[in-house]
Parts: sequence; structure tokens; C-alpha cells
Amino acid sequence: MRKIKILITSLGIIAISLFYFYGHEEMDLPIEIDEKVKDYAMGNIAGDNKEYLVVLTKGKDREYGKDIVIYSVDEKEEVYRKDFSHLNPWKVLVGDIDGDRWDEISVGVYKESPFHQVMAKRPFIYSFKDGKIVPKWRGSRLSRPFTDYVFYDIDNDKVNEIISIEILEDGTNILNTYKWKGFGFEGFLESESFPKIEKLMIKDGKVSFNVKDGKKKFAASLKLMDDILVIEGVE
Repeated sequence: MRKIKILITSLGIIAISLFYFYGHEEMDLPIEIDEKVKDYAMGNIAGDNKEYLVVLTKGKDREYGKDIVIYSVDEKEEVYRKDFSHLNPWKVLVGDIDGDRWDEISVGVYKESPFHQVMAKRPFIYSFKDGKIVPKWRGSRLSRPFTDYVFYDIDNDKVNEIISIEILEDGTNILNTYKWKGFGFEGFLESESFPKIEKLMIKDGKVSFNVKDGKKKFAASLKLMDDILVIEGVE
């Protein structure tokens, strides 16, 4: 297990620690949408160097969404829609996980799988080709049960890794990272454990989250330095 450095950049970090992140900073969509949005992401998902907006609409309850809807930003029109409610979707991400400069779509779902008959969170990966969503990877799970994940290029190789908050057997949390290896994901680096890591998101171009360590709580960001995951307190 790779070790982790903690850099506390300000004596006022405990006061700052009361700040929590909630998903996207704002639901400031590039085009107007006449329905309620649970989550969204943007990227070059069609391989044509155009921006597309991928929306997860709200479902009947607050926990899960309903439809995955794709909009062309240039044309400001809907180009695809599919009901994902049977998968209990709770998150949508866009990023290039295999380095082909063509962004994939990930839908976080909560369901059983054929090889893991337990209800659990799972990161399904799709490609958008010929005007429809095509499964790329619907693996049973990550290394451990996880609470949240994001796409981010942690090692600056121009390919997005999965960064996840995972739950250890003793109930503590770690940050784990994964790289795409042709037919699935392989573990890359992971951190030491903390009593609680939560509110994972990409904020101002950084991986941001909150850490609970004993009586201290603080907002932090993640970096990779000399093959070590470095957590820095956010001022």
C-alpha cells in the first residue's frame, strides 16, 4: 500500500474544515433543459471534437435518477435518451479512460451483478457510437465497496483514472486509483486509511474531498508526487 503525505497549509485549517462540497458547484448548464437534473457531465463523447451534455434526470425519489439524456451543445438539441431507472443510477461522469481522445460515459448504478449477487454501487462504462450508448465495461465492482468515484488524470498521462472512496473491513476509508488495461481496470495507487473521506468531486481542476481524522475535519485536495498520493489542506 502506498503511503500518503498530509500537508496542512494553514493553521486555520480546522476552521476551514467545516466547509463541505455538494456535487457540482452549480447546476449552470450550457443549454436550457425543461426537466429536473440530478447530475450532468460534458465531453467529446462522439469522437467528433464537439461538446455534448450528458444529463441524468431526477427520478421519483432523491436517491436515484431516471433517464440518461444526451444533448448536442452546438445544436442545443436532444440527440439520445434512455431510461436507466432499472439500474438505480445515481451519478454520471465523462472522461477519456483509454487514451483514444474519445470520451467515455460512466453511470454510477446500484444493483446486483451476475457474479456478485449483492446490491452495491458499481461504475458502469459506456461508449457513445452511431448515436447510441454501447456498453464498454460493466464489471461487477471495484476492489472494495465504495461510496463515490470521479474521473481524473492523476499522473498527467493524458488519460483519466478512476479515483474512488473505498471502505475497508474496519469501516475506515481510503482513496484508491485505477487505470484502464484494455478489458478492465487495474489498481494503481491507494492512500492510507482515514476514519472518513467524503464529498469527492472535481473542483477548480483538482480532486477535492473532506477528511475526518480524529477530532479534526478538513477540506483537502489530492496530488501525485514521486509515486505518493499527497493530500493538501485547502485554505
